[in-house]
Amino acid sequence: MLSFAVALVAVVPAFLPGHPLLQGLSALLGLVPITAALTAVWRRYQRLTGDLRASHAAFRTIVKSSVDPVVIVGGDLRITFASPAIASLLDVDPGSLSGLPLVDAIHPDDRAGLFGSLSAPPGEGGEFAVRTARVRTRDGQWRLVQATVRDLRADPEIAALVLYCRDVTARGRGVDPELLELSLADPVTGLPNRTALSRRLAAVQRQVATHPVALALLSIDGLASATSRPGSEETVLRVLTSRLTRELRGEDWLARGKDGDFVVLVDGTVSDAEVVATRLITTLGYVATPAGPLTATAGVTGLAPDIDPGEALRRADLALSSARAAGVGSVHRYDDALRIAQDRRSTLAVDLAGALARGELRLAFQPVVDVVMHRTVSVEALLRWRHPELGDVSPQEFVPLAEESPLITELGRWVLFEACETVARRTDDELSVAVNVSARQIRSGELVTDVVAALEASGLPATRLIVEITESMLLDAHVAGDLETLRELGVRVALDDFGTGWSSLAYLVGMPVDVLKMDQHFLADVETVPQRRALCRAVLQLGASLGLPVIVEGVTTPGELRLIRDMGHRYVQGYAFSRPLEVDQLAAGAWRTVPELAVATSPEVTA
Repeated sequence: MLSFAVALVAVVPAFLPGHPLLQGLSALLGLVPITAALTAVWRRYQRLTGDLRASHAAFRTIVKSSVDPVVIVGGDLRITFASPAIASLLDVDPGSLSGLPLVDAIHPDDRAGLFGSLSAPPGEGGEFAVRTARVRTRDGQWRLVQATVRDLRADPEIAALVLYCRDVTARGRGVDPELLELSLADPVTGLPNRTALSRRLAAVQRQVATHPVALALLSIDGLASATSRPGSEETVLRVLTSRLTRELRGEDWLARGKDGDFVVLVDGTVSDAEVVATRLITTLGYVATPAGPLTATAGVTGLAPDIDPGEALRRADLALSSARAAGVGSVHRYDDALRIAQDRRSTLAVDLAGALARGELRLAFQPVVDVVMHRTVSVEALLRWRHPELGDVSPQEFVPLAEESPLITELGRWVLFEACETVARRTDDELSVAVNVSARQIRSGELVTDVVAALEASGLPATRLIVEITESMLLDAHVAGDLETLRELGVRVALDDFGTGWSSLAYLVGMPVDVLKMDQHFLADVETVPQRRALCRAVLQLGASLGLPVIVEGVTTPGELRLIRDMGHRYVQGYAFSRPLEVDQLAAGAWRTVPELAVATSPEVTA
């Protein structure tokens, strides 16, 4: 019938062209196929909507009828649904949990293990994972809950994580011992996990008043590389666990800690723990891995009745950080000095963020002297910080803190602008200024822009600016390109701490460098050790062979200065001539005075 109507609309107008009735009929019949198509689409939509509702209803029915609690978590790790069975587990109203962050209910010590897997990218096929964590009940108690996690975030009908929960808290009869043991064990090594460690520490804490127990935290370097190959992680960790276990004494207890660390509860004093840790570190050198022998560092601390398990682990971790700073193979014990140092470091890190805005930072200027012409040729801008409560803070203390954060870029830009402005306005055209540039600042890609802006704002000629970089920066092709651009503008580039890294003729030839600065460590014992003098001569010869002037840093005594001059070094920086000058001294022309072999009192290490 529909085809007949369409044919009629197509044929009749040919015989009665222009008739109004036929034109209206033609338009009306033209809507028929469109209406039929819309009707088909609507019926399909109704059918799909009904199927989706039925699917959701079936899913909800299955979840609600589950004996074990079921929790559905959205992509933002907030609870979107909790089955009625959750009431018997946590003594809470299931409806009250909707919208709450899952993290609020999990014990702090268990969050890393649980949320590390939950935060992973969505998988395909709804992968399963089993995780165990302590969950807070309404009365503030903790229940040990094992959750089988099914990842359905890739399923458009669910788009969530589904947690099938089971209470595995030991509450007398009816508990599955094997299941409880599994929940407290590391799945790869079989060692007690962090949850079991926390329980053991709590139990031991009640006994340490009469029987000493210590804690050793062992961090293994190179473990990530050794287990990077597919299938190698389980093999390496099991061999490692077997080796460590054989080195322990009868009452010592080995467990896994956070971030893959190993923890040992040592039966004895802190001294005993140091001995055990040293023995464990030694035996790691005999563990063969695809990446070579393993190395480690360790931190140890004693347990006390008034120290809770969390604080004991924090103290061991603080001792471990101190050991890492000392180098591979070190074993450090916790003491109050470490805590004081850590507290000071934390205070400085927080206060440094606002030090520039509060006007606590300033520049000092260390002269570089030409011992042949007997005059100052340049000054190096050094950052100084006077804390309102702690007084003057050493650059060796606060500069590393700045370099650990994006703050170093802001500080570096301020130093660049301030140094250029100070030297341009307060000195004559004979003096150049050198500014240290951090790796983060130069790799930001904004160094050239910052230098041009600082030169334009201050009016300092580009030829009077020296940018100091460290050796490792030259390995980056992008950095080398920016430095070459600066040199084309007239800015000179100095290689700081020369001789302490990968320096060689092969690397330096053709690199965008105008000046070498010999690191002050070369001067250690230079007056008494012939080999040190030979090293200094070698650096001078290397610079001469490249046609680059060498500045010797850290010259503090007349004896060092005489040796340096006898070797033919021309440019010297250090307390043998002057301490760093304040801005007022720079403006007063104190940099012009170069006393012969004058050694400043109370020398300090420059930064």
